[in-house]
Amino acid sequence: MAEVKEIHIETEETETEASADNDSTDGKEKTLVERMREIAETALDTVKSEVKKEIEERIAPVEKTAANLTSEVKEEVESIVQRVREQYEAEREDLLHTEIEKEVETAVQQVHEEYKAERDRLLRTAAEAENTKKRLQADYQRQLKFANEGILEGMIPVLDSLEAAIKSVAEQGETSDTSPTFTTFNEGVLLVHKQLLDALKIHGLTPIEAVGETFDPNQHEALLVTASDDVPEGKIIEEFRRGYMLRTRVLRASQVVVSQGPAEEETSDDVPDDTDATDTTE
Repeated sequence: MAEVKEIHIETEETETEASADNDSTDGKEKTLVERMREIAETALDTVKSEVKKEIEERIAPVEKTAANLTSEVKEEVESIVQRVREQYEAEREDLLHTEIEKEVETAVQQVHEEYKAERDRLLRTAAEAENTKKRLQADYQRQLKFANEGILEGMIPVLDSLEAAIKSVAEQGETSDTSPTFTTFNEGVLLVHKQLLDALKIHGLTPIEAVGETFDPNQHEALLVTASDDVPEGKIIEEFRRGYMLRTRVLRASQVVVSQGPAEEETSDDVPDDTDATDTTE
């Protein structure tokens, strides 16, 4: 660039000298300062022109390179933006997917809890219904089991009458001679009593064992307590009226006499007193 300036300046100086000679020849009135100024301005213009041209020549590749770089940078920026957009969309999709999964999980949990509560309620209802059913069945069975209680209770006096008749016939047979007819009648009464008792047993009526058994206040009614050398204490000696059970329920308690064990022996002080009294009388 400096060499170019020097060349142009020398050219201008030559031209200036020629012009100066012409001017001096022509006789123009120009001072030396004015000429130098013109020369300087001409040289400056030339230098500016050369510098501008050189700058343009130097900057053109740079601008081209800058344009290429700008295009590459633009593409890179667009690529980065695209990646960021795709990443954002992916993250947003993952976030939405996560939120949807949470909402679905919450909804499923809520439905599960509601189902569990409803299932528990239905189970309780079913259990209550089953308990009610069992209770009704038990009540029905109990009512069915003791439905004939009134009828059987009304048959007990009939059994009492037959047993009294049998007992009376037995006592008469021990005190007097019995005719064949009387014996046959007695056997018929015994048979009727047995058949009736068997028929009532089918329906759950059974007599309560008393004589020789241990006294049970739930089944026996003690009318008398007496001493006995043969029967142990607490055992039943005699039965006044037979009791009956309707399956597991006491329909009528037996009236009995209970033993209190052997009688207490009299003291030895009473015997001398009786002896003395006899002797005195004699």
